[in-house]
Amino acid sequence: MAFVAAMNSLPATSSKLYSADETQRFGAKLTARDLAGSRGEPGNGQRGDQATPVDEETDVSAAALQEYMHRAYPAAEVSITDTVNAQKAWTKIKGKSAKAGANAQGAWALIGPSTASYPGTLTFTGHDYIASGRVSALAIAPNCTQSKCRLYVGAAGGGIWRTDNGLATSPNWTFVSGTFATNAIGTITLDPTDSTGSTVYVGTGEPNGSGDSEAGLGIYKTTDGGNNWVHLAAQTSVASQPGCGVTPTVGPYTGPAFDGRSISWIVVNGSTLYVGSARGVRGVGTPTGGTFSLNPNFPPIGLWKSTDGGANFTLIGNPTVVCLNPFLTGGAVISSFGSGRGVNHVELDPSNATNNTLYAASFGKGIFRSTDNGSTWANIFTAASTSSSDRTEFAVTTANGKTRIYNGDGANSSTLTAFYRTDDATAASVVWKTLTSSDRTNPYYGTFNFCTGQCVYDNFVVTPAGHPDEVYLGGSYQYGEYGLRSNGRAVVRSTDAGEHWSDMTFDATTPPVPSGSYASTYPPMLVSPNGMHPDQHALVVSPNNSGLFFEGSDGGVVRSSGSFTDITSQCDDRFNAGLIGSLSQTGCHLLLSAVPSHLFSSNKGLSTLQFSTLSVDPTNSKHLQGGTQDNGTFETYGSAVVWPQIMYGDGGESGFNIANPAIRFNQFFLGATDANFQNGDPTKWVIIGGPLLQSLERVEFYWPELMDPTVPGTMYTGFQHVWRTFDNGGSQAYLEANCQEFTVSAADPNCGDWAPLGGSNGDLTSSALGDRDSTTTGPAIVSQVERFAGDNGTIWAATDSGRLFITYNANTANPADVIYTRIDSLASNDPARYISSIYIDPANKNHVWVSYSGYNAHTPSTPGHVFEVTYNPGAGTATWTDLSYDLADLPITDLVRDDQTGDLYAASDFGVMKLANGGSTWTEAGGGLPKVEVSSLTIVPNSRLLYAATHGRSAWKLQLP
Repeated sequence: MAFVAAMNSLPATSSKLYSADETQRFGAKLTARDLAGSRGEPGNGQRGDQATPVDEETDVSAAALQEYMHRAYPAAEVSITDTVNAQKAWTKIKGKSAKAGANAQGAWALIGPSTASYPGTLTFTGHDYIASGRVSALAIAPNCTQSKCRLYVGAAGGGIWRTDNGLATSPNWTFVSGTFATNAIGTITLDPTDSTGSTVYVGTGEPNGSGDSEAGLGIYKTTDGGNNWVHLAAQTSVASQPGCGVTPTVGPYTGPAFDGRSISWIVVNGSTLYVGSARGVRGVGTPTGGTFSLNPNFPPIGLWKSTDGGANFTLIGNPTVVCLNPFLTGGAVISSFGSGRGVNHVELDPSNATNNTLYAASFGKGIFRSTDNGSTWANIFTAASTSSSDRTEFAVTTANGKTRIYNGDGANSSTLTAFYRTDDATAASVVWKTLTSSDRTNPYYGTFNFCTGQCVYDNFVVTPAGHPDEVYLGGSYQYGEYGLRSNGRAVVRSTDAGEHWSDMTFDATTPPVPSGSYASTYPPMLVSPNGMHPDQHALVVSPNNSGLFFEGSDGGVVRSSGSFTDITSQCDDRFNAGLIGSLSQTGCHLLLSAVPSHLFSSNKGLSTLQFSTLSVDPTNSKHLQGGTQDNGTFETYGSAVVWPQIMYGDGGESGFNIANPAIRFNQFFLGATDANFQNGDPTKWVIIGGPLLQSLERVEFYWPELMDPTVPGTMYTGFQHVWRTFDNGGSQAYLEANCQEFTVSAADPNCGDWAPLGGSNGDLTSSALGDRDSTTTGPAIVSQVERFAGDNGTIWAATDSGRLFITYNANTANPADVIYTRIDSLASNDPARYISSIYIDPANKNHVWVSYSGYNAHTPSTPGHVFEVTYNPGAGTATWTDLSYDLADLPITDLVRDDQTGDLYAASDFGVMKLANGGSTWTEAGGGLPKVEVSSLTIVPNSRLLYAATHGRSAWKLQLP
């Protein structure tokens, strides 16, 4: 949440505040990880011939677990009933608003970006790039031609988009999933009998194991290219089975097969459908999610079959109970093949004329084959790891009259992850040939460690139809290799059945490297080609040219020209420049012999960025900064089209100095934070978080951090303590000379001068302060920090366990002298749930409005989602007034107040609501906002503006009356 008093015509008399939003994630420590040289991405900081594989599994799902537990707290899980009730509450509010004409105040307007522009100074290659939000699925029409090529894009949190000129330099995009109950997308499948590509099945819920992969609500079907959709009933009934521990029986389950789950794959064979589902961490529309949830009331997971077009489904694949946590209610789940996560891939055997042979991959188990339409199954490939994060992806084709399967087993380990091929998948005993080598001079090195420690997130295998010797393998990104022995190996391609590989990550263009750019520093780059964004999720090829591909990643969609160029001379240039040795030179020659002649960004017009927060310049209400998932921090001075990126990596909170907006800060994740003293110049960011990371205190994934609304230079941030700096993180001269973002570790202890407030008594998570010292995931963490603008020292703070504090002397010279008073313990009706925002009355420092995530069903004796809290320091009492009224059980992600009218605005998983001053009815705030999770709100009362940061549909504004 953020409030900004913009000084357009009036002096600033109110506060400019920022709070951690609903995308705060799993508490963790960032210590040994060196972010320098990998732009905030996982890596060990080593480069070139000194680089060694990163074997440890990057916990891309830990953030998801944290966010899920915030929603569930104090319960251990979110039931399907909770999710459905929240949806019903939103539908009821929306319906009342329409009848009452409550949206007469105006409509929301998209403020962009439709062109999210990376400057060359910040990219790996040095070439500029236009991005969009994470792409989780792609589908291309079989009748695609140069003049008309229909392409469907599934954005992870931004729904389905369609273009009919996909081969244009800049395609025209149309959003077509406005009627969906959720815009979290898992897979897109075209009906193979429709040659026009107009009959489409969409599985909702993203199965990738990231911190914000949202769970879904079933399958949608269109027969007219997305103009109209129907939601498949997908009813099922699954018998109970013996459980484990405190869950002695699992099931029975009757209801929709996919609500609250993530759909990974759909196979269409007439009226028969085969569907893979995985655990979804959250309910619909939430900011983070994915593949961790222990929900006793959610459906089973795995492989499902329908013989009536999707009206009814049966769970197949030898379903059995998997015991995930015997000490947790709901800690066991019924799952096909005994996988703890579910099924990630399904295909029919193209060699089988009757289509009764099919294959399925299951997390942590490998590949299974059925020759009788799914009745019985045999394991034909065993995953290298039994971890449910082991993701085996495959592609089936026909070669020499037999069934060939390409198989990328992502075991999150350089010694276990490998690529395989079998040339007879129907044999009684299937033989797999290993096509991976750690020897950089071996042609099989192209697939080595292809998905690093993020295989559950980054992994695909594609073989173009009719081209059995061609195969594409997608993974994460080799941060220590690009511009050196390879171009990053984000996507590699083979035309000889996996015997040799070419790197698709950079194209063959050779513009000069911009001076002073990141690329001029690392490795350094010698030329600046177009390149792919890290983290690969989907790829489709043109039906007319198997070398022309569309590829989806965390940075959107790129298209290749369809032709290839030998650029092995660049390997020699790298060797001659002393960047690589002779062995890497040899390996480089193998990988760069056929790279795409040109790569094009296809993202202009795709407004699908996943924003966490928006901050506003206190001198210009049109000047915004906003952090995004894996696309960095962007800014705009009012354009609804082009927003330039001003910092790379992940983007959490951001902010402006109250007296000099040329001074900024931004966040990456897990405590890594920078400052900029030169108006956001991308080359001038400096590290300021060293002391925070060196403290080893627990911290949220995106955590509370703010510029003081009154005192220039003072900043506050929350770990276990609230921390403070008086000078924007340190001396500008020192930081710019010694702590440059491009070259220095985020954990450098000399970069930053933060001090913890309150000494030993300032640990707001300490058990010495009484109850609520932990959540269901472990010890508590500070999750909200807000400053009162009417003085220099009042702060309100909260922990993720529901504690609420106030201090009046946060500005005292000796940080150890700061004294807190705990407020939540003074009331009996405050919910013991996650506090998602605090808004301070600008006229009364002891008066705040507080919002809660979670569900009333989990705290039935203390319900409520919005409270007015007044603290009486003289009497030592606090009153909590419930303002939830008719919100029912709808979790709130953020809350702001219009201080000119007294109206409250609340964000949710589905949109934004308004409570008029003195009223008792919540209504939809304005019309025209897509159904999307709104992660945070920023209000500028003097300019009559309300901004919404959405998780998948970019940024929006509402002109207040």
